Amino acid sequence: MRHLGYLILFVVVGLSSCQQAPRTQLPFQAFVTIPAGLNVGFSHNFNIFDIMGINNDEIIDAQPAYVRLTVEYGESNADFIEQAFFYTVDGSTVQEIGFQTQLPINNTQFAELFPSILDARNHITQETFDMRLKLIFRSIPITETRIRIDFGFQATVGG
Repeated sequence: MRHLGYLILFVVVGLSSCQQAPRTQLPFQAFVTIPAGLNVGFSHNFNIFDIMGINNDEIIDAQPAYVRLTVEYGESNADFIEQAFFYTVDGSTVQEIGFQTQLPINNTQFAELFPSILDARNHITQETFDMRLKLIFRSIPITETRIRIDFGFQATVGG
């Protein structure tokens, strides 16, 4: 029994002495304008070009932390969106960083997407990078609508 106590003490001391690399949030923002009258049931892709990247060689990895869509003007809320997917685009390589396959009807201007598991370090550390928002509508947008996309990554920074 005494050996078990020493083992537990050893593990606790060992784990507490491990130093983790610092973590930081890397926020980004982009905008898309949705034209009025797009059909329901079809996927509509909105490409976003030349987002300013992070020029930092000390970033070890960067996982998606959040993706939030905000209706700025046009439609009164985000309820016209049924499904949303947010991707990194690098040439022919497309990787999902956030998704929501059944957005709730809640009469708010916001839609939160679930972050995916992806290391986007190579994508966001370019001088500029591209993204794509894919939407499937629940109802036809009756007016031109601007959506702000706030998205961020949880990054590990090393020295």
